[in-house]
Amino acid sequence: MKRILFFIVLATALISVGVVGAQEPALTVVATTSIVADVAQNVGGDLVSVTSIIPPNADVHAFEPSPADVQRVADADVVLSVGAGLESFLGGLVENAAAQEPIVISIGIEMLAFGDHEHEAHEGEEAGEGEHEHEHAEAEFVGVLGDAGVCEEAEHHEEEAAEGDHEHEHGSCDPHVWTDPNNVKVWAANIAEAFASADAANAETYRANAAAYIEQLTALDAEVSEILAGIPEERRVLVTNHEFLGYFAHHYGFEVVGVVVAGGSSMSETDPQTLAALIDVVNDEQVPAIFAEISANPQLAEVIASEANIEVVTAIYSDSLGEPGSPAGTYLDYLRYNAEVIAEALS
Repeated sequence: MKRILFFIVLATALISVGVVGAQEPALTVVATTSIVADVAQNVGGDLVSVTSIIPPNADVHAFEPSPADVQRVADADVVLSVGAGLESFLGGLVENAAAQEPIVISIGIEMLAFGDHEHEAHEGEEAGEGEHEHEHAEAEFVGVLGDAGVCEEAEHHEEEAAEGDHEHEHGSCDPHVWTDPNNVKVWAANIAEAFASADAANAETYRANAAAYIEQLTALDAEVSEILAGIPEERRVLVTNHEFLGYFAHHYGFEVVGVVVAGGSSMSETDPQTLAALIDVVNDEQVPAIFAEISANPQLAEVIASEANIEVVTAIYSDSLGEPGSPAGTYLDYLRYNAEVIAEALS
């Protein structure tokens, strides 16, 4: 009988320990995008509860926040944003609703300006009769985000949006830094420090998690390079629906020769003259395919592709992850999957 009582007491104690051990997360975190949320979850692990304002498979530039989003931001311990103008679509939500100053996780990243994809036909002997010569300038680095004067135009766009001007435009800086995994390493380190500042008791855990995730990013970078290695030099040209692959192109040796919708937003407008010029570029550069995002309307891309007799690849992800369990359900899957789609189309 004593033995039975002993086991009953022991089982009760173990159950009690289990209940006590199932603590609430130390931090409630809100991220602006699903990509940021995934990186934050890897850094925070079980110590954080992370939600994204913008859901998976969403077009970031077409998103409109709801009152529930305002409340989530207001209740968060930490709010994470990409910065460099990306969050202009949120208006003043992040800045005005957050109890704490939002953390810009791209601080410390060397920023690209948006490429110059204005294509003009040049008449004369250089071009030859019936021939068009197109100049497309490669995007250039403009400085490190956080340094004085870098991306100030992008910050101005965010201020305008906060005041009620909800045009979905970025500034001169290209905020799509995550398409180069080395920039996501900076994200991971910045997120770890943000979490450590908000929850000092677990600071070393956050830093260790970030270091482990950075190792995964290093391995991913090598894997993606291998996936893309078989693409011939002359086929390493990209045309996308909107401009989001600048950092990917720079890091992996591609050139973005044109975008269907200019300005870094899928919501910008394109005039007929620009479309006609882009069709010429696609033909002259012998572009194998146009890449359109799963979350965006590919109609204009399909018009250009039809005129140039090439295909539109609509299976690529840009500013959002896919649903959990999809080919792009995590950031690591996202970059690997996009690389595989690009390699298949261009090889």
